[in-house]
Amino acid sequence: MERRQFVNLVLSSVGTSLVFANPLHLTGAEPVKVAAALENSKLKAPIKLCRQCEELLEKYDDYEAVFIKRELIGRKMNEAVMKVKVRQDPLSVYMLFGKPYEGREVIFVEGINNNEILVHETGIKSLAGTLSLDPHGSLAMKGNHHSINKFGIKNLVTELADLWIAEAHLPNIEVKYYPKAKIGEMACKAIEVVHPKEIAGASFHITRFYLDAKTNIPVRLQHYSFPTKPGAEPDLYEEYTFLEFEPNQGFKDIDFDIENPNYNF
Repeated sequence: MERRQFVNLVLSSVGTSLVFANPLHLTGAEPVKVAAALENSKLKAPIKLCRQCEELLEKYDDYEAVFIKRELIGRKMNEAVMKVKVRQDPLSVYMLFGKPYEGREVIFVEGINNNEILVHETGIKSLAGTLSLDPHGSLAMKGNHHSINKFGIKNLVTELADLWIAEAHLPNIEVKYYPKAKIGEMACKAIEVVHPKEIAGASFHITRFYLDAKTNIPVRLQHYSFPTKPGAEPDLYEEYTFLEFEPNQGFKDIDFDIENPNYNF
């Protein structure tokens, strides 16, 4: 698919009016002005694409995948690789770390265990047994930009749509389409949103959103911060990648339970 075809495909799916889940993210603005800003914004098509991805993901009760996370913490880029199982409702997450902390297991189920995370370490740390952590507490958030209760592809897409809705009124937004992008050997389609200059209300200098070219499943989100000096390259602030996506595995409660005999809790 050529670039112009991809652009036309995205734009043709938008229609003449949009309904947004959170139209009042532009704090203090009148609803009519907010709607006008969204309708006339260059972010109209990217937001619509996010909503289409949400609808697609609604078809899947659960999935497993390999999750790769890269986050800039201070001046250090932290990377983690893990296998994950996710059930959409109630949000249920099982993580098995491969890098770092190989063998660490994490379980979170919305509405269970006082909405706390269950963590089991390996090696000498395993002697402490299973730990129960506040997902927003300092221990759980150490080395993380986001809490586990917002984990998953659908939450990632929803937060991206909300971000773009909040930024839709900003001037000089640049949107670029890449119908022949790649992640490794995976054929992808990508949208890039750029705020050329740092401006109040703009969270990131560059955002890149990748979809699997075959399935339209979101597979990567990247955010780049604004350069700290004129002419400097922007730093990658965070990157989230979902590979080997396998939907509708029929996960049961036991898949998100420390009593599962296949787990090491």
